Amino acid sequence: MTDLDQEGISGRLRARFSTYQEAPPRRRLALLGVALVVLAALGYGVYAWSYWRRHISTDDAFITAPIAPMSARIPGTVVEVLINDNQDVKVDQVLLRLDPRDYEVAVAQARAAVAGAKGDLENAAANVPLTDESTRSLVQQADAALGATEHGTEMARHDLDERRGQIQAKQAAVAAAEATVRSAQSDYERSRADRDRVAALVTNKLVAQQEMDHADAAYRTAEAALDAARQRLDQARSEVVQAEASLRTQQAAVAQSVRRVDESRASLENARSQRQQVRLRQAQVEAAQGRLAQALANLQQAELNLSYCTIRAPMVGRVSRKSVEVGQVVTAGQALLAVVDLDNVWVLANYKETELTHVRPGQPATVTVDTYPGKTFKARVDSIQAGSGAVFSLLPPENATGNFVKVVQRVPVKLVFERGENAQHLLVPGMSAVPIISIR
Repeated sequence: MTDLDQEGISGRLRARFSTYQEAPPRRRLALLGVALVVLAALGYGVYAWSYWRRHISTDDAFITAPIAPMSARIPGTVVEVLINDNQDVKVDQVLLRLDPRDYEVAVAQARAAVAGAKGDLENAAANVPLTDESTRSLVQQADAALGATEHGTEMARHDLDERRGQIQAKQAAVAAAEATVRSAQSDYERSRADRDRVAALVTNKLVAQQEMDHADAAYRTAEAALDAARQRLDQARSEVVQAEASLRTQQAAVAQSVRRVDESRASLENARSQRQQVRLRQAQVEAAQGRLAQALANLQQAELNLSYCTIRAPMVGRVSRKSVEVGQVVTAGQALLAVVDLDNVWVLANYKETELTHVRPGQPATVTVDTYPGKTFKARVDSIQAGSGAVFSLLPPENATGNFVKVVQRVPVKLVFERGENAQHLLVPGMSAVPIISIR
């Protein structure tokens, strides 16, 4: 209020006071009453103007609180209801129970499946070391047999080379014997011719009988040498035949040894292929582990389903909107009741955007509700929503169509009550509220 306004008011008051002094007594009383009313109105106006400069309020506000809708997670028949509507409950308090018999059977079946899967896994795991040991032994035996047969083959081939060398030596001996026979044959024919010539000379008595005796002795000696050379040739040829037979026998032995080497190699390859059974057994172990894991998961799911037969309160609160009774058949997801947390209520006030210039979290506030007129609750600003209510509505406004009309938007402000303000649970969600925020 300016100084000129104050001077004008003072002048009017002085004028009225002069009029009041000049007026009759009855009229003075009337003027005094009017003056008092004007002063009171003026004082209230000044107070109201000063108060609302430091406070903002709205009647577009309501009480809200966490509401936990309770529903069945599995289908079943309600066998027990342990709460009443509007009853206070504690955390984990049993609210109702469903018939658990079908789910108990499912748990028993799942446990039996787990036991069977464990047995299969133990059996498969036991087969792995047995298969590994047996196949490793087969490989070692086949490897040793292959080494023995290869060594035998080398020895047989060495003997075969010796037989071939012996044949060559025998053949050389035959050639030498044949040369000896030919030499003895020449000596024999020469000695026979000399004997015949000496015999003719002896008949004609040209030489002495002694020459004949010498010629005959030389003939007989040459004949004996020829017979001996022929015998040695026959013996050498016989030895060649025997050596050739021995060579053929040794060649057969080498061929048989080579076949045994091939058989040993095939046995070794077969034994090595048997080692693949170890991987097969290990794969069977992994498959058994997978079946066991699946059986355990099925058991866990069955136990969870059994636990779902007992429905408990998720928090401290009051039961509301109860719609379940004993004997009722419920389905999964069917709403049964709701639990309202009355210890954690707050105010959601929709202020005009033009009023939020100086609103900050932590500012004090007072709240009144229509249910309890004259009672004031202390609160404080908790937070301001990051967007107007229109933005989060089902059909947000579209201002780009060209039909724009500027409207003052409302932005939700959350106000929380001070500790103990709702200790008697007087405030419940949905109540209309009038909050006043002190911004200065």
